[in-house]
Amino acid sequence: MKTERNTEYSSSRQIMKGTQQMNTLPSKERHNMSAIFAPRPRRARFAALIAVLASAVWAGTALVARPGRAFADEAFQKTFTITVPGGLNSFDIGFVDPQLGLYFLADRTNKTIDQVITSDNTLTQLAAGSFVGVQPGSNTSGPNGVITANDHTEVWAADGVLCGACGSKDPATQTSRIQVIDLTTGKVTHTIDNGGNRRADELCEDPQHHVVLVANDDDSDLFLTFISTESYEVIGKIRLDGTDRDAQNVKATNGIEQCQWSPRTGKFYLAIPEVSGDGVNPNQEPGAVLEINPASMKVQKVFPIDFGFVAASKTTPATGDCLGPQGLAIGPQREILLGCSNSGQGSVIINELDGSLIRNLPGLNGNDEVWYNPGDNHYFLAGSNHTGGPILGVVDQSADDGNEDTSATTAAGSHSVAADPVKNKVYVPGNKAATGLCGSGNGCIAVFTTTNDDPGVCSGPGTPADGQGKQGDPGFLRHVCPDNNGQP
Repeated sequence: MKTERNTEYSSSRQIMKGTQQMNTLPSKERHNMSAIFAPRPRRARFAALIAVLASAVWAGTALVARPGRAFADEAFQKTFTITVPGGLNSFDIGFVDPQLGLYFLADRTNKTIDQVITSDNTLTQLAAGSFVGVQPGSNTSGPNGVITANDHTEVWAADGVLCGACGSKDPATQTSRIQVIDLTTGKVTHTIDNGGNRRADELCEDPQHHVVLVANDDDSDLFLTFISTESYEVIGKIRLDGTDRDAQNVKATNGIEQCQWSPRTGKFYLAIPEVSGDGVNPNQEPGAVLEINPASMKVQKVFPIDFGFVAASKTTPATGDCLGPQGLAIGPQREILLGCSNSGQGSVIINELDGSLIRNLPGLNGNDEVWYNPGDNHYFLAGSNHTGGPILGVVDQSADDGNEDTSATTAAGSHSVAADPVKNKVYVPGNKAATGLCGSGNGCIAVFTTTNDDPGVCSGPGTPADGQGKQGDPGFLRHVCPDNNGQP
């Protein structure tokens, strides 16, 4: 498989160079080059391209690559279905570690973390039975967020609570916890109680300061916990209930969502769906992105996400380009993608330095988790609540001059997405009601691919991570690019 992937990568790079220069060719050669990308085997497309390039050179046409342009639109579709032992109905966040070539899913149905080898889609279950699983009430179940940490040696997963009947006023009898799993043994090595009355939810790691940030998003909690990956102890908290000066008195009124760490700034970025709303009608006020300093454990900047915002009237709800920012992904070139709820018109890409708008993504609303894949330079959005029906949103990081890729149909409840940058596989789980996606009533993890991936931003499969990004964005590329061809 390693040899096959390297061949594909080399071919794709050469195809890109020709495609990016189609407009410089005489009309006859340009027509011939367009024909290359009709469906056919890779080897045939490559041979046809060489013939056209030879013709162009003979005619005296200079071909100089222009980096950063995407070629033909990609049509992602489901090409594989992974069966989950015990079935899959309730789940949360997915995560791919590009250095390990592993995909992880927080599987509440089986009280486990599902681990998938991305090279062959083989699934095993880690620490089965170690989580609370599906619990009654709201914001109680677990596992929820999942990441790898400590130099890719551990899985950290945020767990739920036990609380009897778990009514809105029932206190937890077992408070929220973060479970640490050794990837060598698949067993829990540390259980870190962070004291939440309801679940610990999404989390992210700063590998420079050896800190994991965890959010407790229920209204009865509304706090962030900082945990040392060296001592496995809680080292700080800030509250997002409007009372904490260390959080710039931000009041989150519709939960706390996805966080990420940027290797360019060394800061955490956290999506807050709504700030200072009435607590009754969600997403009627703009949300925000918080920049958090892991060293001081304080909110440094607050970026209001109020692009195109029009306040609610007596007869119409509020609207905007992005209402309820939930998913957050760090991309190249200072970009942060925000996957927004279906209360607004779409999603947005902002600048990590000042929160300014880089790009509007109209129509791509109803999202939860979002992901950036350096393997094909695409953003993916899990639009399970999209106003036009559930989709996997697909966005070229390098815009296609208005000719964007089409979204793929998924299923209600498929709110999780993560992508492998070596095989360019996109993982989207479905529940037992997702029979169209899974082909059965047992739930599944669906794998989406395309036959004509855009070239990625990494140096290539097998390149050591410390050699990535010799041009442009070195810290970011070292963080997101694989260094061992995606093999565990």
